[in-house]
Amino acid sequence: MKRFIPYSFLFLFFIQFLVGCSKRLELTPQDQISTNAFWKSSRDALLALNACYSSLQYGFNYAYDDGSSDNAYAQYPWESNATYISAGNVDPSLDAGYNSRYQSIRTLNYFLDNIDKAPLDDATKGRYIAEARAIRAFVYYQLAAIFGPAPLLKSSYTDPLEAAAEPSPQAEVLNFSISELQAVADILPVSYASGTGNEAGRITRGAAWAMLTRIQLHFAKWADAVTSAQKVMGLGYQLFRVGTLSAADRSDDFASFIDFANDADKEKFYKGMASYEQQFWAANELGNKEIILSSQAITNSSYEWGNGLNTLLPPSVLGGWSSITPTQSLINAYWNRNGTAFTPATPAVRASNFNDGNPNASFYSEFKNRDTRLYASVLFPSVTWNRYSDGFTFSWKSGVNNNNSKIGYNFRKLIDPAYVATEWDGAQDFPIIRYAEVLLAYAEAKNEVSGPDAAIYTALNDIRDRAGMPAIDQLVYNTKEKLRDLIRNERRIELAGEGQRYFDIRRWGIASSVMSSIFDLNNSRVQERTWNDKYILMPYPQSAVDRNAKLASVQAAKGY
Repeated sequence: MKRFIPYSFLFLFFIQFLVGCSKRLELTPQDQISTNAFWKSSRDALLALNACYSSLQYGFNYAYDDGSSDNAYAQYPWESNATYISAGNVDPSLDAGYNSRYQSIRTLNYFLDNIDKAPLDDATKGRYIAEARAIRAFVYYQLAAIFGPAPLLKSSYTDPLEAAAEPSPQAEVLNFSISELQAVADILPVSYASGTGNEAGRITRGAAWAMLTRIQLHFAKWADAVTSAQKVMGLGYQLFRVGTLSAADRSDDFASFIDFANDADKEKFYKGMASYEQQFWAANELGNKEIILSSQAITNSSYEWGNGLNTLLPPSVLGGWSSITPTQSLINAYWNRNGTAFTPATPAVRASNFNDGNPNASFYSEFKNRDTRLYASVLFPSVTWNRYSDGFTFSWKSGVNNNNSKIGYNFRKLIDPAYVATEWDGAQDFPIIRYAEVLLAYAEAKNEVSGPDAAIYTALNDIRDRAGMPAIDQLVYNTKEKLRDLIRNERRIELAGEGQRYFDIRRWGIASSVMSSIFDLNNSRVQERTWNDKYILMPYPQSAVDRNAKLASVQAAKGY
């Protein structure tokens, strides 16, 4: 099946506009897109639709959202706002994605206002419109979730920064997103055939219902989220699983960390680790029934269309920058291998055991018999990664150069070992929504509606079983409150590095208790973090307020 890389068409799309303008100098303003020069063919319509996917471009940057949460530390402030947001240095000098999202909305509104001019059959036109409306609804949800009230612009406009529109209440923006997705979900196909305009990667019916699930979950519309998740669960999605292990899959020896009961137990561990880790690799993208919506990447395009995580996540010895690294809090969240909660050492005891890079046996005991996803997701001292670099063993000592972790850990998850030779050249797609998230959303929403039941345990156990973890002890997690805590931690583990933790700690109202200062393995402070409840909603960037005075009063009401 042909891969769909819509963003590469953006250049062609705007070249078309420029060519059209150059032929009509006396008729067409040079600072505007000429509708007279465009919409003349089905190809014009397809190029315009492809441009609508620009909001999904560089989806790997969602990993920085984990750096804005208690999951990770983003150490370079010139790369993202995550360093400032996590520290509590939040003011209107930041732009947490406001302007770029309105640029996307401008493109989407222009498309929707003009698609009727293109010579398309009704079915194709209807599908194109449904794709664009779904993307626009998702962008508006992000605006509502991050900024609260936002101008709800549904038609073309000249400049999104100068549109003097009254910001609509958050609930109104949210309801618009929900109604748009409900209107188009069943118009969209379940999957796409190969061929131009029918490539894998376009918005599907499952993607629309999954978007709805995320939105409804975020705003505690529990019963609606259950219904939307069930729609997705009935469309044939499955968790990715490795059926047969290769020698490379067994190349890292975890015998010093795992007390395997027998060969079957060992096989279960390695299959669980391979299944969780390899779902993010480019080689497994086509036919992967777990991916519902992704941001696509290609190789041979360093710093342009490649996935940057192969450079942002690894340590310097593997050619990386350690831009986003796990916190000790995230490490502590991973379960024990028997499914029970892990009890960590105190920071002072851990520092003594670590001894600035000369660890004793007690230090390593913290990594004994832990959740399979810890080993698939995190590089910690003494762990090997032969698939990335034969003979590689991770080590850490404080005070090493700037391209190494400041905490003592690096991410392994989301890195594809097939793309290590060229900086910023990963071809693996970034999963914006995958089926595991939908199962977790279903479990959370269903538990809030009616408490524990068999269907919730089934959904959660599917995720655990894929990772080689035991089923949930239903005698222990037998109340809504206990199961709520388990589901929240399961989300944190399963979705680590994917950007959801930023939203979760805000919607759950726990940010004030988890956004504490972070320390390295020597118990030295890495980043001072402070929290103010106004950070639940980000400020509008000052550039937007300067151009639209109607944002000012809402900005003040948010406390900025």
